[in-house]
Amino acid sequence: MSTSKILVAYFSHIGDTYNLGMVKEGNTQILAKHIANYLKADLYHIIGDNKYPTKYMDITRQARSELDQKLRPNLVNPLNNFAQYQTIFIGYPIWYSKPPMAVYTFFESFDFTNKNVFLFCTHEGSGQAGTFSHVKSVLKNANVSTNGLVMKGTDTRNSNTKQAVETWLKKLKF
Repeated sequence: MSTSKILVAYFSHIGDTYNLGMVKEGNTQILAKHIANYLKADLYHIIGDNKYPTKYMDITRQARSELDQKLRPNLVNPLNNFAQYQTIFIGYPIWYSKPPMAVYTFFESFDFTNKNVFLFCTHEGSGQAGTFSHVKSVLKNANVSTNGLVMKGTDTRNSNTKQAVETWLKKLKF
């Protein structure tokens, strides 16, 4: 069992992506790995039971439909030791100005009371789209920092990404 008190939880899509085509590692996943490595934190991939199609435009239609329906997909990988974490980093892509719906399932599956939450996201032009304040309103009992890391998805594959992540974490006093 891990002794880390820090968790890096993330949702990241693998497959056909905007501006990159087919990828084997998602944009948000790249950031999550850098954060977890720097902090020596545990890594948790938020995966819902809702399968996404292969083609990018089909994915966006499904994401929009899930948002409109306020769908809460079941998480397929259990996280039984959530209570041990005091600090949680949560990452997600911006889909229609919101986190993907599986991230909401993650929020609703655990007690975030008095947890320290730090957010990071990827996008392709929207910035964080107000999601940091939105997540703070959803996780009312947590200490959510709105000083999150925002990175264009295509930029996560640049050589300076690791340095950008470390600079952000140092500003947060990690």
